[in-house]
Amino acid sequence: MRVAFFGTTLFSCAVLKSLLASQHQVVAVVTQPDQPAGRRMEICPTPVCGEALVTHLPLLKPERIRNNRAFRQELASHSPEAFMVASFGQIISSKTLELTAHPLNVHPSALPLLRGASPLRSTLLQGLSETQCCIMRMTPRMDDGDVLLREGLVVDPHWNFAQLSEAMAAVASRLAIEALDQVSAGTAEYEPQDHSQATYCTMYGRTHTWIDWRRTAAELYCFIRAWDPDIGALTLLPDGQRLKIWRARIQPPPQDLVLPPSTAPGTVLAVSKKAAWVATGDGALRVMEVQPPGKSRMPMASFLAGHDLAAGQRLGGPPAD
Repeated sequence: MRVAFFGTTLFSCAVLKSLLASQHQVVAVVTQPDQPAGRRMEICPTPVCGEALVTHLPLLKPERIRNNRAFRQELASHSPEAFMVASFGQIISSKTLELTAHPLNVHPSALPLLRGASPLRSTLLQGLSETQCCIMRMTPRMDDGDVLLREGLVVDPHWNFAQLSEAMAAVASRLAIEALDQVSAGTAEYEPQDHSQATYCTMYGRTHTWIDWRRTAAELYCFIRAWDPDIGALTLLPDGQRLKIWRARIQPPPQDLVLPPSTAPGTVLAVSKKAAWVATGDGALRVMEVQPPGKSRMPMASFLAGHDLAAGQRLGGPPAD
């Protein structure tokens, strides 16, 4: 089939590569415009843009799809028989969907659960032990279309966001080809979603990454993994400086270390040369890897070698406005 691919992220790239290696023909690639990235916020192309340029595919980068007649005309000129959308980042308008009889979307959740833009991060934030990848037929409404294929994925309890994304991308890449094969062969059968069971993701931003030490150690372990390796979970040091926590472990402090009398959430329970233990709302976390302002990620031992952190001090945040 002649397929127009919509995608932006590294997750999208995996699906695009599988399409390029299949019997189907990718006739155009649609991605987001170049965006600021990195510490210097330099304008960079999306990962999918880079992949399309290497393969010399027709590349469309609309600032906005809705009410964009020029974009629709250019896309229609490539005569796509199907769309395959994977982590694109814009709502695709009804007029655009009308350009093909088969507008398909890769959605990495057990639809109708976790509709919206951040299902993978939400999977970790909610501490789910399993999820699914679905291929659905797109409608103008968010993720409510009939499901063509679904496949389960067991979530490793130690995965971070990148590892979950990589595992899901492997499933998505395989299902995308299978979906196009079924559509091409005329054997596709769709299952309506139960809209009464629908749940929705939050559109996450950096304000969502602050650690609330009142939550349980199990919840915070999931929380920290959800922001690794691209954003980082934030807390405040006793001096008010921000600190990103990249890795932690659910572990009580050694019994031979003297504990402070206060175990309020956020209290540093114990400090050794290589580790620090912090009280939560239920249990303790051993902090494994951190990043102070202006520095790179480092083991907790390296941080403690250059910073004073003592048992009884409190971590907190976010700062008051």
